Amino acid sequence: MMRKTPQLSFTFLTIFIILVLGMMVNAQQKKKWCDQQQLPVNKDGLCVDSECQTKCSQKRGPKAKSTCYGSKDKKPMNCLCAIPC
Repeated sequence: MMRKTPQLSFTFLTIFIILVLGMMVNAQQKKKWCDQQQLPVNKDGLCVDSECQTKCSQKRGPKAKSTCYGSKDKKPMNCLCAIPC
C-alpha cells in the first residue's frame, strides 16, 4: 500500500516554485546593456554614485543605469552610463 502524504507533495511543490523563481530572477539579471558611454566625474577626479546616476539620467533618460568603476587608492575614478538594449 502506498500512501501519498501531503507533506511530500508540499515539499516537491515548494522545491519546484523555488527553482522557477530562481530561473526568472536569473533571466531578469541578464539584461543586456548597450551604448555605454563614459561620463565626466567631479572636480576631484572621483566618481560618486549619486552624481554619476544623476548625470546618466540627464544624458540618457530615466532607464539609463550608471556605475562607478576603476580606482585610485580604492576610490572610484570613472562613471559609466549605459541604456538597455
